[in-house]
Amino acid sequence: MKHLLFTAIFLFAAPIVHAQETGSEQFSGKKITRKAIYSVSGAFTDLNNWNAGGENSSNMAVLARENWKVVTENWTTVHLAEANYGLSRQAGLLTKNADRLEWTTTITGNPNGSDWKVSGQANLRTQMAAGFAAGDTSRTPISNFGAPLYGQFSFGIGNNAYEHWQLFISPVAAKTTTVLDSALSNKGAFGVDPGTVFRFEGGAKFTANYQRDFTDQFSLTGKSDIFLNYATPLNTVDIAVELIAMYKIKEFLTLNGHVQFVRDIDVIDLWQRRSVMGIGLAWQIQ
Repeated sequence: MKHLLFTAIFLFAAPIVHAQETGSEQFSGKKITRKAIYSVSGAFTDLNNWNAGGENSSNMAVLARENWKVVTENWTTVHLAEANYGLSRQAGLLTKNADRLEWTTTITGNPNGSDWKVSGQANLRTQMAAGFAAGDTSRTPISNFGAPLYGQFSFGIGNNAYEHWQLFISPVAAKTTTVLDSALSNKGAFGVDPGTVFRFEGGAKFTANYQRDFTDQFSLTGKSDIFLNYATPLNTVDIAVELIAMYKIKEFLTLNGHVQFVRDIDVIDLWQRRSVMGIGLAWQIQ
């Protein structure tokens, strides 16, 4: 009975929900353009006397992405807010498979009328809940809200003239790492010195954002960030790449794919990858 009840509840909540809004408003000398993606995806497997083997499992992921572009006579400001959270349950063990909370603001000026303009950028990134190592049953966090809290602040040139691209190059950039969990900071996690909660790095930064509706059915959103610490070798560069693809099969049915690649040797000296594919109900607002 409990399996049937759980199945009914999950099937109600599982379909992917995707809303993408593109539009602009002109008022008081400002032009504001908004693009947004929201999705909720899930899956559920319930096995009973299944001879082929396996474990009962379920997973659920939530994605939200808001992009606001404000254009005035002298300035262009782009705000990008992103949240991503996912849970998996297998063999009675509940674990996270995604957790990110991020805000980026880029301000581009118009000093000379060229495509490349003086720009500044600020970025804050953390997570929403404690994270644990795979297979760890002691529930000892290896990350937490505010641990780490990354901040990037940079000054350079930006280009918003391309139809689908937003580019930013900064030879003067700073990256800060804050670890507010005392147990993690005492271990020197995320590159901070043991017993301290803060680390500062100076370097260069490059950001490229991409968004395009290829057809009425297919759209692609991409983002890449590269940070080079001037005090460390080139092979220690921080790289983060993200791609979100949406394909509308029918009016209320959408297939989506979400892929992330991360390389940060202060966390782990390996490439990190996360990929999710889902299909379900969807709607679009324009």
